Amino acid sequence: MVEIAEPIDVWVFFKKTLIQPYMFFWKGRQIKVDKVNLIHTSKFGDTTFYHFSLSSGGNFYRLKLDTNKMNWVLEMVEEE
Repeated sequence: MVEIAEPIDVWVFFKKTLIQPYMFFWKGRQIKVDKVNLIHTSKFGDTTFYHFSLSSGGNFYRLKLDTNKMNWVLEMVEEE
C-alpha cells in the first residue's frame, strides 16, 4: 500500500454505535465503498482516531477519522 495522508470528504451511515463509510471523494472521483474489511481505533493524547480498511472495485483504502477535529484523511491506497 502507498501512504497518502490527504484530507478527504466522506459520506457515512450511523448504525446504532457503528460508523459505516458509504462513499468518499478523492482526486475528483467518487469512490463507493463495497466492503468495510476492518475497523480499529488508536489514541494520541486525548484524541481517538478510527481507522477503516475498505475495499472498492478491487482496490483497497485506509481512511482515518479524527474524533477531536471531526475530519477525515485518506491514509493509504492500493489501486490496480
